[in-house]
Amino acid sequence: MKKDERSFESMLARIDEITEKLENPETTVDEGIKLFEEGVKLSSLCKAKLDEANGKITELKGELDNLQKNDFKADNN
Repeated sequence: MKKDERSFESMLARIDEITEKLENPETTVDEGIKLFEEGVKLSSLCKAKLDEANGKITELKGELDNLQKNDFKADNN
């Protein structure tokens, strides 16, 4: 599966656009279904990007904790 290269912010902006169109009473049922489907897919992609970012932050915090522990040990010797 090809990775989506759009930014989180651009996908979130598109979700906002979709929401506005879905709230418009002039939007047809067929168009609404297509928009809803696109919104669900974008929401899933946004969640995946947030999960990836959370994993990176957790990893970096672990590295920082290790550095601080090693610095503390070095200072006490």
